[in-house]
Amino acid sequence: MKTINLETTIQQVLRKYPFAQKFFNSKNMYCNICSCKKHETIYLAAVNYGHDPEQFLNELKTFIAEHDKSKKS
Repeated sequence: MKTINLETTIQQVLRKYPFAQKFFNSKNMYCNICSCKKHETIYLAAVNYGHDPEQFLNELKTFIAEHDKSKKS
């Protein structure tokens, strides 16, 4: 998860963490069906959907960490 930053593409996130689609859906971002996911970075996606990029990234990382934690329990 440390490797996720604002320059990470949506596709890279979804390949490593497929469950993150739930996070994007909760933000009304349907990245699984969008062809932009191949090249759109987290930064651009956040801006395009009206989110603060840093806050968005932190929320995504928290979502992933909580999901991984619940899988281990």
